[in-house]
Amino acid sequence: MRENKKMMVGLVGFLAAIVLLGGYLLFSEKNSYAGGSAKQVTAVVEGTEVDLAFKVPGTIDKIDVKEGDKVVEGQLLAVLGSAEIAAKRDQAAAAYQLAQAKLEQAKKGVSVTSGSSDATVKQAQAALQAAQANLQANKNGARPEEIAQLKGKLQATKTARDLAQTNMKRMEDLLKEGAIPKIKLEESQAEFEKYSAEYTATQEQLNMAQKGARPEQIEALTAQVNQANAAYQNAIAGLGQVGLRESDVKSAEAGVKQAKGALDEAEAYLRNTQMIAPVSGIVKSISSQKGELVAQGSSIMTIQVENDKFVKMYVDENQLGNIKVGEKTTLFVPSLNKEVNATVQMVAPAADFATKKATQELNSRDLRAFQVKLQVEDIDVRPGFTVEWHLKGAGARE
Repeated sequence: MRENKKMMVGLVGFLAAIVLLGGYLLFSEKNSYAGGSAKQVTAVVEGTEVDLAFKVPGTIDKIDVKEGDKVVEGQLLAVLGSAEIAAKRDQAAAAYQLAQAKLEQAKKGVSVTSGSSDATVKQAQAALQAAQANLQANKNGARPEEIAQLKGKLQATKTARDLAQTNMKRMEDLLKEGAIPKIKLEESQAEFEKYSAEYTATQEQLNMAQKGARPEQIEALTAQVNQANAAYQNAIAGLGQVGLRESDVKSAEAGVKQAKGALDEAEAYLRNTQMIAPVSGIVKSISSQKGELVAQGSSIMTIQVENDKFVKMYVDENQLGNIKVGEKTTLFVPSLNKEVNATVQMVAPAADFATKKATQELNSRDLRAFQVKLQVEDIDVRPGFTVEWHLKGAGARE
């Protein structure tokens, strides 16, 4: 019986110890999430990496950097063999120049054709108007004032002819007497013949004006009008050639645009044979070597972006209260045995997962974790380092 009593006492004591221990642990856990206990969050430093590839396939002609080299944005890193692409570029450039020359020639053709056609039309129009006026004048007959003018002209030429005849006879007498050389007589004879011819022509004009144009003259003048009109119509038709020339210009302009597009494409291909650093940083890895044939888009090297290091911490919701984007904080780096500065860059808008599940205990609930991204500012910190962030519950940080 005594032994049974001892066993009962021992069992009761053991159970009491378990109850006390459980209560202590439960109290400690609740106190931890109420803000009385510090929490350490651990993460690994990451860095932004940029994988580089050629936009065109080809054989690597040279690689100007090696792993670990520092590079700056815009620096030439590698080059593909480009003899074929350069030849295509030169061919496209020649085609573009030829298209431009054709366009200039077409524009000059429009200018010449337009100027020539305009001048031809104006000239033909003037000739037609003159022929029509001449025909109409002959049909109408001479006006009284025109007849009066012809009579006056006839009288003047008759007077001049008579004077010339008198002068000629006087020169003949003087020549017989030996008073003048023969040349003087010849000059007077020529003057007499001149005025005689003018008198005869004026007399005929006056007779024609008084009688009116003959039928054959009207017919001839009508034919001249018809001929002038045909020339005028042909000149107008020639203006259509300007439209054809302008169509040639539009076609040539389209050819220039097409050739320019082909040239731009060839130059773009040629530029794409050069790998240019898009960012400054350190060459982390090189996966291909000189002489290798690489496919379009195949990664050739990776650059670790300079001074772009960060950590992603998963923080319980109880620690989020005072964590604000843009705030400064400190992280501990065990490998460097020092604290470094960091800036809160992002707090996730929603939880990622639960770090503690609710139990059947009163007031128990799930405890969820939110991602917090911090930018690390210390240059000694490298991607891959482990860092610690010491926080307190309810948002209070140490």
